[in-house]
Amino acid sequence: MTSAEETLARALLGAFRPDFAEREATSRQVAELFLDAVSAALPLTRHEPADMALAELEALAQQSDVYAWEGAPGWDVVLARGLAPRPPLPPGPPVLDGIGARPERTQQRGELKRRAHAEAGLFIALSRESTQGSTAAALVAAHASLLRLVGLASASSLLLLPEDPDAGALPPARGPDLIREMDERGENFAFAQEEWLARLLAENPATAEPAFRTFYAGLSQSLRVAAALRLFREEAAEGRLGEDAEALLGALGTWQPVRWASMRRGTPSPWIEALCPPAPAEEPPLQRLERECAQALETFSCLWFAAGVSLTGFSALAAVFTARCAGVAALWEELGGGGRGP
Repeated sequence: MTSAEETLARALLGAFRPDFAEREATSRQVAELFLDAVSAALPLTRHEPADMALAELEALAQQSDVYAWEGAPGWDVVLARGLAPRPPLPPGPPVLDGIGARPERTQQRGELKRRAHAEAGLFIALSRESTQGSTAAALVAAHASLLRLVGLASASSLLLLPEDPDAGALPPARGPDLIREMDERGENFAFAQEEWLARLLAENPATAEPAFRTFYAGLSQSLRVAAALRLFREEAAEGRLGEDAEALLGALGTWQPVRWASMRRGTPSPWIEALCPPAPAEEPPLQRLERECAQALETFSCLWFAAGVSLTGFSALAAVFTARCAGVAALWEELGGGGRGP
């Protein structure tokens, strides 16, 4: 560890329960994550070109779960038994809602950059507060802000990369059909990787490209994420927070677009309009959580029934799905998800 990481790790210790066995290991890992994120986010606060900064923030998705084989146990475990008692926090802004409110791609790109600049400034301020106050609430607020930055960075490829003229049309969302197929398979839905791949190979010629197999190795993990999103949506509809966010955080931990970079291209503005519409006004927090889970599932349905989707479309939908998961996880932890009483 660098001296800066050691200093920050010591400052963060007060946010954890004294009886948390992985207290020091987690503090060190969070310190490393936050310092890397601050370094990546600083150019955004100076209104420097966003492309490189967002690429660096997107690469931090794999670290955002705060998991190591012989170290921190994962952020879901930290929330459940590692942090001192904390109150619910005011919800932060949505990641994607409203980026597609205007039809021109230039305006959509400008709105994404504006949000990235604002969230970068907020994260840096919250990370500083987490070191000064050393409270669980401050630590959670900073981590939630980082998740939103990662979400914005993941979706940025749709607008920052040159538009693919062969991207094709966005397939219609088929949420109800997805839920019906999930019901038919029950718990086996999360293990339907081979069935899904066989169907895509049979129905979509684009999947014959070699890059798709590498892409699918990561995409196949989203089956269990979809099941978790459905449960979170149902719990929120009943006025409760879901208990286990391990799968949602895992969606970020397995996000590795560098492995299939050749598939990434920009998408037409109608895609952004459809995938990132404005949110309802004055939405209660749990209602917002329910809606964001539903929107993530709608996006996933486009991937599950992807008979005519181009390679650009696959990568774009996966990026939006990842960004939606980041937003859901951030909102959930801000509302007190995963925590326990004194």
